[in-house]
Amino acid sequence: MTMLVVVGLFLGSASEAMADEVAASSAAIQYFGRWAADDGCQQCGQGACYIRAEFTGTSLRAELTGTAGIWWRVSIDGGPFRRFQPQEQPVMLAENLPSGRHSVRLVRSTEGAAGISMFRGFLVDDGATLLALEQRQSRRLEFVGDSITAGAHNDGPRTAHYQDTENTDMAFGPILARMLKADYSVVAKSGVGVVRNYDESWPWRGKHLRDYYSRTFIAPGPGGADPRWDSRQFPVDGIVLAVGTNDTTSGQISPVKPVFIAGYLQLLETIRVQQPGVPIICMEPVPYRIRRDVCDWIQEAVRQRKAAGDAQVYFVPVNEDGPLLSEDDFAQDWTHPVYTGAVKVAEHIRDRVAAILGWIEPEHVGA
Repeated sequence: MTMLVVVGLFLGSASEAMADEVAASSAAIQYFGRWAADDGCQQCGQGACYIRAEFTGTSLRAELTGTAGIWWRVSIDGGPFRRFQPQEQPVMLAENLPSGRHSVRLVRSTEGAAGISMFRGFLVDDGATLLALEQRQSRRLEFVGDSITAGAHNDGPRTAHYQDTENTDMAFGPILARMLKADYSVVAKSGVGVVRNYDESWPWRGKHLRDYYSRTFIAPGPGGADPRWDSRQFPVDGIVLAVGTNDTTSGQISPVKPVFIAGYLQLLETIRVQQPGVPIICMEPVPYRIRRDVCDWIQEAVRQRKAAGDAQVYFVPVNEDGPLLSEDDFAQDWTHPVYTGAVKVAEHIRDRVAAILGWIEPEHVGA
């Protein structure tokens, strides 16, 4: 039987009366990434936040709203993802399904700088219900970084709207997590740097990655809400830190070695305060065109952190044998990987990350 998935289609009042509402607080709904409960809904302000549930009935809608322009994707029963933008009315996720048990996965494609998404629950057929899910996967990873970690320009030719070609769930981090059978969270903002953001002029007084890491959202929520993130809400087994691309690009004054290393050490300390004992895996910047000394600076920061007594900090190279990615792996800019490039990055670091975390026998875990 063919399944029809529809997005952006609203049911009329007659159908509304034939639906049962399942609140966002239902124990049958699983949340992944950084979420905050408020006023009867769950809010997220990061890319690749996702929801899983299983349900009965022949259709499913979601009460999902928020800042205009944010893209989401939905997959029913493990099928292909369909992209949509939430509206003020409940959005149809699937209809004309055969009777029986079904699964839904909702994932946000757009990074947190675009604003907040608010999920109030599902609408199921009259008499249908959500079902208890099997246990979550035992592994969890967190990916922290800039536009490359956010999946910028990885979803088709560029358009006038930056976020129209962004799919955080298909950046290298979530791809790597799926390879390692792990759930995941992404904390990433386009243009962000360690001590200097992309195109930021001296004296670099803007917010940098360490300022965003401890917050639940990238952009403030409704009414200016800016809740601090409690890592116990989504504990992780390892953190992959991928930042440094923006600090020395765009022709502005760039940081010198001591300034960059000091900033990187401050970032590591910020992460460590929230994530005591969790391995932090520091990646070399993906674009080979980035100044090669940035890679050396990151290695030096890792060395200094280890020397200070933090044994759970590691460095993982990307371009140690020359450029990992070819021109075709980038979105026509030698900076942002498209899907093929993201897969190559994930494959390249997979065994090193797994060895550091004890998920495979170690061969080489970096400096």
